[in-house]
Amino acid sequence: MKASSVIRLSIAGLLVIVLIQLGGMYYAYKAQMKEAEQTLNECFSLAFSDMTNIMQDRLPYPDGTVVSIFFVNGLNKDINAQANRLTQQLIQTMQKAYGMEFCLAELDSVLHKKLSRVYIKGEVAIERFNVDTGEILETTNTGIGNSGFTTVCSEKVFVYKGKGEAVRAIVRFPFGEMMRNVLILSVITLLLLGIVVYVLVLQMRSLIHQQHNLQEQKRDFYVLTEQMRLPVDEMSSKVSGQLWNEIENDGTMLLTMIEKMLSKVKAEASLQHIGRVISLKTFSIVTLVGIFLLLSIWSVYLYRIGYRKLELQVQDSFEEAFFRETTYHRFASLLLDQKYPMPNKITGMSPYARKLVKAIREQDIQKKYNVRPSPFYITRMNYDDYEDASTRLSMAYLMQDTINAKASTPISFSMEYADSVFSGVLREKGLPDKSSIVRMKYPLGVETIYADSLYAANLDMITQMIPLDKDSTYCVQGILHTPQRYIIASNWYMLLPLGIIFLFMGACVYFQMRISRTQRRLKQFQKDFTYSMIHDMKYPLSSIIMGSQILASGKLAEKPEKEDKYKLAITDECEHLSVLLNRVLMLTQLDEGHLELHKEEVPLRPLMDDLLAKISLKTSKKIEFNTLYHRCETVYADAFCLREVLSNLLDNAIKYSRDEVKIDIICESEKGFSKIKICDNGLGIPVKDLSRIFNRFERSVAAARSSKGGATGFGLGLNYVQQVMLAHEGRVEVESEEGRFSEFTLYFPVRE
Repeated sequence: MKASSVIRLSIAGLLVIVLIQLGGMYYAYKAQMKEAEQTLNECFSLAFSDMTNIMQDRLPYPDGTVVSIFFVNGLNKDINAQANRLTQQLIQTMQKAYGMEFCLAELDSVLHKKLSRVYIKGEVAIERFNVDTGEILETTNTGIGNSGFTTVCSEKVFVYKGKGEAVRAIVRFPFGEMMRNVLILSVITLLLLGIVVYVLVLQMRSLIHQQHNLQEQKRDFYVLTEQMRLPVDEMSSKVSGQLWNEIENDGTMLLTMIEKMLSKVKAEASLQHIGRVISLKTFSIVTLVGIFLLLSIWSVYLYRIGYRKLELQVQDSFEEAFFRETTYHRFASLLLDQKYPMPNKITGMSPYARKLVKAIREQDIQKKYNVRPSPFYITRMNYDDYEDASTRLSMAYLMQDTINAKASTPISFSMEYADSVFSGVLREKGLPDKSSIVRMKYPLGVETIYADSLYAANLDMITQMIPLDKDSTYCVQGILHTPQRYIIASNWYMLLPLGIIFLFMGACVYFQMRISRTQRRLKQFQKDFTYSMIHDMKYPLSSIIMGSQILASGKLAEKPEKEDKYKLAITDECEHLSVLLNRVLMLTQLDEGHLELHKEEVPLRPLMDDLLAKISLKTSKKIEFNTLYHRCETVYADAFCLREVLSNLLDNAIKYSRDEVKIDIICESEKGFSKIKICDNGLGIPVKDLSRIFNRFERSVAAARSSKGGATGFGLGLNYVQQVMLAHEGRVEVESEEGRFSEFTLYFPVRE
């Protein structure tokens, strides 16, 4: 992928991620507000019921006792609906019969306690209003309205239905602390994300600039080679005319051109070094660590929030199961006990109790409720021992105490009934219902278990223990098995954008590391490029200048053998330089798509014999050539390019070998291709380098393979081979084993 594309994608990705994160936060806020509304309704209903009890406490009863009303009929109906109807009836009855005022401030105080128990800590207001007109008659907090993005409102509860008066609760910022924490974490996440993307963009810009400089350097070099080609050819022709001064002048001119370009390259490299972006390898590592730390913080925080919410819901469900078991099973069994006074025997009641029952019955008859003549049983019980318990749990404790005290025979806690209710309530709330109930002998441990599991596992969620008697010898406890999947799933709207963010950040860091690696390789390319220019162009020119100076001085006039040697050396260096320049120019033409191939049937034997003879003369190594022609005497190719490709591969085979070289050359036909295979017993190529040896200027690989600790040349050789083969619509393949051999195979398509 191009660097500019990565920059555009990174910026676009950052904007998308910001939108996703904001969307996740908005969805999370709406979900939390919806949950807060549901929780507020539950707490407000309980607070209203508690307020009813508070008002009853002020009626003329003996100190320390209150009245509790239990349903005898309709035990299979919804207990919550029955309780809500009853509390509203009680409030209205106490206002009608005794003229008692309903105090909003007290209800506000009770509700605050309920909400703090479920971690809702926002601003609270209790409104008393007219249902018909919507007029606010009274409020505990004038600064909070019943509408707005930040508020939730409970369902209304009538306090005087005849007048159309009802009350409701309003909470502003119900999960303010949690949302602040989420906002802080989101800001930190987006800030870190922005920093990563910003650094990535800087690094990509640096890479683009570096690539641009390299391309400019390559273009300048190609221009230089074009300018040098004609003078080099002229120098070669001047050797026969012994125009040594002209050769020297031409060589000096070309050397000056090279020196100027080298100076330019060094100046650009120095400037680039001064202005380059600091290496971000350390930053990338630190960023990765920061990402994982932030991921851990996010995950732990969201899990704790989810766990805390689920824990409250499970505890509430278990209390509901305990309450229903106590009410529907044990207390119902007590009422059926003939030795226990039946509810229709209402003698001995206080005047208030009689008046209360009469008023409620009248309301039932007036509203045409289908009830029996004695639908209620009224008793006096003490709440003092259960101050910290919820109203529902306190009621269950009172009924349980009555059961334990009055039952003629012990009525045991039904594990089966409670377990069924527990799992049913969990399902009603949309919670996982893989649960069980444990009966314990406190503090000795488990005595009886109703479930498939013997003990609660480490990852299971357990509720608070509920005693089955006053001395807490026996207790029951609820267990929710493996709630982790639900907790994670319930926070998907935060975890999903969070996961996308971290994937994106990981991708950014990955690109940073790739860019750093590419920058290092480009830097090495530039160094190799400069080194190659110095060695492969400057050195031959220096030899030509030096040789022409010696020949021009006349010192070798009486030494014809040495004179011929110098002439040959100048000729060879000119030829070598000309071949090198032609190769570079051909690569330029390949890059630009301007190379014209002159294909013909090229005889292999004379071409190969001439190449091997010249190579044998140039090298000081002991070489053994083995050639085999198997139904392949000619190749359909450009003669010049074919010669250059074979020369390059043979030079490499000798260069990257030991002192004794064995080279096998096999020419054969295969499925529409003429195949030339060159195999040596050299140093081989490491597996990790096989994919890079055809890259242009890839000399680091060659240098490592050189038996002399370094390699000469532009690093263009194998890239040149590959480009030429592609231009011929063929291919080049390589097999190698480090320390043993290298085998290059050329595939030329046969003439159609």
